[in-house]
Amino acid sequence: MKILLNNRLVNVDASQSRQPLLNWLREQQNMKASKEGCGAGDCGACTVLLGCVQDGQLHYQAANACIALLGSVVGRHVVTLEGLSPHSAQELSDMHPVQQALVDYHASQCGFCTPGIVMAMWAWWLNTPANPMHTAAHKQQHEHAIEQALSGNLCRCTGYHPILQAAASLAPFTQGAQEERQVVGLSHQQVMAYLAADGLLADESTTSTLNYQLPSDEAALALAIDAAPNATLICGGTDLGLEVTQQSHTRPAYIDLSQVTELQSIAIHDGYLCIGGGVTFSQLQDYLGGALLAHNHMALAWQKLLPLIGSTQVRNRGTIAGNIANASPIADSPPLLLALEAELELVQTQKKQHIRVVPLAKFYTGYRHSVLQPGEYIRSIRVPMSERQVFLEKISKRHEDDISAVCMALVVNVEQGVITHFRLGLGGMAATPVLASKLETALLGMAVANIDAGQLMTMLQQDVTPMSDVRASAAYRSQVCINLLQYWLQDAQVKEESVA
Repeated sequence: MKILLNNRLVNVDASQSRQPLLNWLREQQNMKASKEGCGAGDCGACTVLLGCVQDGQLHYQAANACIALLGSVVGRHVVTLEGLSPHSAQELSDMHPVQQALVDYHASQCGFCTPGIVMAMWAWWLNTPANPMHTAAHKQQHEHAIEQALSGNLCRCTGYHPILQAAASLAPFTQGAQEERQVVGLSHQQVMAYLAADGLLADESTTSTLNYQLPSDEAALALAIDAAPNATLICGGTDLGLEVTQQSHTRPAYIDLSQVTELQSIAIHDGYLCIGGGVTFSQLQDYLGGALLAHNHMALAWQKLLPLIGSTQVRNRGTIAGNIANASPIADSPPLLLALEAELELVQTQKKQHIRVVPLAKFYTGYRHSVLQPGEYIRSIRVPMSERQVFLEKISKRHEDDISAVCMALVVNVEQGVITHFRLGLGGMAATPVLASKLETALLGMAVANIDAGQLMTMLQQDVTPMSDVRASAAYRSQVCINLLQYWLQDAQVKEESVA
């Protein structure tokens, strides 16, 4: 097992594969630039770049090293702050452009959080298209992209403005200066040559140890499950990694699905949007941003929700399937998927492959429990393509990089003033993500103009019993949910009045 760490190849001892990448960097590699702030993927002080080959091209993304297990980055190019420049001392004029920009705009802070900000900004800069900003719209889009890239770096002692100014000043470097985009002094072609020549690509980094297996396709995955049937399936690890850092609990064995090629696809097939079990939030966000789905109501709802799930670092690693399989009551994607009537294709490979399709509405059996059997995994999420109106809101204490108190997704159709379709998915309102089926039954066939907003609370209480925790009380959740429903109803009634 090998990793390309900055500009050198490093052997990874299989016995170390279940520890966090950050621990390995700091304790075994003596690379102390990456810091541990929260140990939960929230603060961004541990941000590194992960490079991998996709469709013959090298791609880099920012990731939280604190919750990424070491085994998950085998076959990747791991880049730390030390990789920005040689280890020898440099003059100020020799600094990397990202570092120089932070100095020039007085945006550097204490040595704890600035390294993570540098890495997040570097990742954004590497992936910024080489297009000049000609219009106000381009400039606004550019500024928003910077804010998104830095949303996972929460300590800003200097204030937001100088950091944003520093990032914006890097725009000239995106206009064709490819030599400036080199990573650790290596071109993309050189890195790919390193990876290919030394057997680091995904198809070579498979089952070398039973405590952390990294299969490259479904055939290898079936063998891995047969060899370790009780192993924990993991993909991005943005939730399971917290067990290690927050609870000091490491599972005996993991099977990593992140490099299984068949789980990486996103496509529209037979009227369904089919999302592979290994597809990350960022990959889905990029796909839905394409021209094909530019005006689709479902795609627009996803485009609103996805930027509110974690941070860029989290979305680059976390998967839709993992968000479902964890069976958390406050997971962000299940409410929308429930409202959209999504189905799950589940695969059981032990002894003989068995495939079954389960509606998401029947997937959850209780708090943190589902119908998934040992060794069974989500091959794909199938979402019916629909042109019905989608009303979606996520309520949290922070706009970005925060867990929701309430997440609501409503798919509705109104014809001639009468509700002909009503499906409400809720997160944070019960022990599992749920559908408000009794409310749906009560409202179907009703004229929008005749719905009494004051009765919505009574109707909704038949479907859910909200919980109280550190984020919100049960009473707060109930009231917020009713407020959102009343907001939708008011808007729907105004539209019907304007039509009449």
